[in-house]
Order: sequence, then structure tokens, then C-alpha cells
Amino acid sequence: MFDLSVVAVDGRWVLVDEAEGLLGDFDTRAEALQAAGDFAVADQELRHVLILDDGGEWDETVVLPTALH
Repeated sequence: MFDLSVVAVDGRWVLVDEAEGLLGDFDTRAEALQAAGDFAVADQELRHVLILDDGGEWDETVVLPTALH
């Protein structure tokens, strides 16, 4: 169900796809989640994203595909 993860690593936020591997690393969690939305544009589906913060706590969210203008 979860194919994307956003993981805090040494003060950065890393976006990882289960099939494709590392998709990018970002300054903020919000930037990483925006990138997950950009990644979802390809199939226009919601993406369930697991989030691991610096403290080792897991969270989850759903991101919408970024709107094409």
C-alpha cells in the first residue's frame, strides 16, 4: 500500500520510492511531500506516504498529485 517514504536523515528529508529507490533529498518535510505529489502526477492517483522523523517516530499521510496547469 505504501510505495513512497519520506525519511529524516541528518537534518535532510529523503524521498524514497520502493521500486525506484532514491527520488531526492530536501531541506524540509514539506518540500519532500510536495515532491511526492509531483511524482504522483504520472498516474494521477493519491499516494500514501510513510514518514520517519529524526526521533524515530513513524507517521503517514496521503498526498494528491500536483495539479497540471
